[in-house]
Amino acid sequence: MRSRIKGVGRYLPNRIVTSEEAEELAGFKKLGVRKGLCKMLTGCEERRYSDTNEYSSHIAAKAAIDAMKKAGVSSDEVDALIFCSVSQDFAEPATANVVMDLLNIKNAFGFDVKNACNAFLTGIDIADSLIKTGKADIVLVVSGEALSKWINFKFESKEELIRRAPVTLSIGDGGGAFIMEREEDDNKGIVKSIFRTYAEYWNNNVVWGGGVRFPRDSDKMYIPGTTKVIIDEQRNLGKNLLPILEREVGWNFQKDVDCYIPTQVAKWINKSMSNELSFPIEKIIQVVDKFGNVGASNIPIATYEAIMDGRLKTGSKALMSGVGVGINIATIAVIL
Repeated sequence: MRSRIKGVGRYLPNRIVTSEEAEELAGFKKLGVRKGLCKMLTGCEERRYSDTNEYSSHIAAKAAIDAMKKAGVSSDEVDALIFCSVSQDFAEPATANVVMDLLNIKNAFGFDVKNACNAFLTGIDIADSLIKTGKADIVLVVSGEALSKWINFKFESKEELIRRAPVTLSIGDGGGAFIMEREEDDNKGIVKSIFRTYAEYWNNNVVWGGGVRFPRDSDKMYIPGTTKVIIDEQRNLGKNLLPILEREVGWNFQKDVDCYIPTQVAKWINKSMSNELSFPIEKIIQVVDKFGNVGASNIPIATYEAIMDGRLKTGSKALMSGVGVGINIATIAVIL
């Protein structure tokens, strides 16, 4: 018995911000930075920003409604809801509670998962365990990112802008959701997951605010935007984790996998991964150019896109892989 993904949903805020607009917000002209560099550094044509009163819970709930509709599942049938995002509505209670209320989900349990950009992959793994142990039959895994509210567009120098821009200006908002359920057919569902944490890098790219270390410092709530460790560990994911997965699952990465769905930090990183793994770039699902880096929502949004354009269909084999600050790396093998 396995768990499987029955429905995939997505929600994108209405506001589209082009790279040209992002350059204006960041003061490229004032700092003497040439036009077009934002797109070059991030690989983003555009990204979505949420409205002032549009929060993580709203974004997650709208994605969840889409997933439930596609799966043919009602609110009454959901046994558990896992909210998995970098951003959240507030410190307490769990944002999952707000999402459940918005969806009118009763007689179920819900909780939040925090694991940076790997939160959604972690949520999938927990949902898989809940289903396999009989604690839930249908689990709704949701993400709602409103990360644009954490962007600091004040750059003191040209050097700071170029250093921070690849992460800071690639950020976008959006939500994704999976409906997961019990599956008796071993030719479908979650096949294997592997997670690793390299805790010695915990202080890289920290959002210092929101905790007890800096309880009242609003300037600590911004995303710093340093990338080197994240890039290095994305390479390590390909070198270290994927061979383990290949061996344990019995798949040949180049021959058997139909789609590779990675973290969407920057387009050039995905291209670099393609070269290092000798994996066709057309099989790597990229959405960073259209939606930016949407944090934990990257995985479900990219999965949604792959289903919509026909690259993922029933029976397709896919790898979902991510790198999150902390540093955490993860990969999940799945048959749709």
